[in-house]
Amino acid sequence: MPHVGVRELKNRLSRYLKRVQGGEEIVVTERGQSVARIVPVNISSLKRALEPMLREGAVRWSGGKPRGASRRPVIRGRTLADMVIEDRR
Repeated sequence: MPHVGVRELKNRLSRYLKRVQGGEEIVVTERGQSVARIVPVNISSLKRALEPMLREGAVRWSGGKPRGASRRPVIRGRTLADMVIEDRR
């Protein structure tokens, strides 16, 4: 488990947070004494399921809410409304 001083952590916080996001735990020290430990939060079951696909590059996810498709899907054949109307006859 790596140790980092408060000043070093403050100067390079983003770098250490990326390491924590990768699953690493970091001990924060002040004047040589351990004062805190930074640990990753519990990983959601969705992220745990997606993790292997994220590593392989099969999917991309920034962790935010999914956005809709940029283009609407093209539906071929009869519409659902037409099928319902036909079924009701």
